[in-house]
Amino acid sequence: MFLKSFKRIFILIPISLIGIFVLGQSIRLPTSRDSKDDFFEKSQSILPIYKYENKTIEPYSKFGLALDEKLPWYTIKQLPIMQNCRDTGYTYIYFSGADNIQREGYILCMVGNYIRSRRTVYFYIDRNNDLDFTNDGAPDSLTSYQNDVDITLKNTSAPEARYTFKLTRFNYGENIPYKNLLTEHYTAHSGNKKFTKINYCYREQRYNVAVAHYTNKTDSFTLGIKDMNVNGLYNDGCVDKLYIGPYKSQVISDELKIIKPIISDNTFEWSGKTYRITQIESSGKYIEFYEDQSLESNSQLKLGKKTPNFTYFNVFNMKHELKEFKKQEVYLFFWDKLTISDEDKLYLSLLNNEFSDRIKLITLNHGDQPKQVKIMFYYDKIDWPVGFSHAEIASQYFLENVPRGYYLGKHRKLINDKISPKELYQLIKK
Repeated sequence: MFLKSFKRIFILIPISLIGIFVLGQSIRLPTSRDSKDDFFEKSQSILPIYKYENKTIEPYSKFGLALDEKLPWYTIKQLPIMQNCRDTGYTYIYFSGADNIQREGYILCMVGNYIRSRRTVYFYIDRNNDLDFTNDGAPDSLTSYQNDVDITLKNTSAPEARYTFKLTRFNYGENIPYKNLLTEHYTAHSGNKKFTKINYCYREQRYNVAVAHYTNKTDSFTLGIKDMNVNGLYNDGCVDKLYIGPYKSQVISDELKIIKPIISDNTFEWSGKTYRITQIESSGKYIEFYEDQSLESNSQLKLGKKTPNFTYFNVFNMKHELKEFKKQEVYLFFWDKLTISDEDKLYLSLLNNEFSDRIKLITLNHGDQPKQVKIMFYYDKIDWPVGFSHAEIASQYFLENVPRGYYLGKHRKLINDKISPKELYQLIKK
């Protein structure tokens, strides 16, 4: 009995050590919170300002829409001490980090000196969402010399969790027809709220993304998490979203995926490897993950298998399809102006000049403006064929970083999906 127990323990020891070894490879990446995603610059969210008249005001309803009459009105318990303020407005700021039973999603903000003048504008925010403005600290301010201001809110249940947003003034004399339409819309559809003027309102942009950049000798990528419900927390399962992309890339809204409730169930793939997330610090300070070699990657083409067909245009605006060259070997090379090296250019030229009868060379620029590529083609006197890539091709070929070369045999069968121009040239020379 003792011998059997000893054998069982002996067998378990290496298994345990393997587990410890795997977990020991976890990587902790500090993040940059309050980052911008691609939606930041596109955002057209407007923070409308309404005229304040008395302590009883209607609750939030979607801006530009009539009030839901079933909702009870708010009664402000204590107004802020608004010295040096000669006119007062109010608005609502979306922040779910201060939710309570009575009020969820939006918190009230009193705006002192909302009428644009040489006076400083003060934003008195009900940060703890209790309708008492005397316990929320000093107001945020915007002087007449400033065009925008960044404001940070803290989660009332987790003080380290924060949310930052930018408010920007509308410029006088710009987009007048558009602003007139907005004024008409808010004036007609604000219910009992008295809309001021669009030039007294603000454009709202949210810094609700935490970003981490990872690089080592073989891999490099960017991880991002978007705080979708804007509460300063970045690990809300089924709500917040995860991004994986090229190194130091901006988070792309269309490429986000929902975070699963159990953090360790979240995996991502990059450069043919699969990683498992072990922890997302709640306030977004860091992300932990490790390479999970037990999982098969689905983000790469299979060697020896047929690659997808696609259509592309060259610099002369001539349309081509990859399947045109099914009876030839093909070298498919993706590049951009920033990363292509002089060595790549040299060996692309050698491949084209010495082996054009044996291998079809297709080089596709990925990411630059076509006009810039055409200028480069003519002024640099490029003597190898140039075309343009697009998002669909990149998706089909799991293109994560450039430059990257794919060596295809006849009938588009994949021979190598990470081969440089120099490596291919030396291979053919042999």
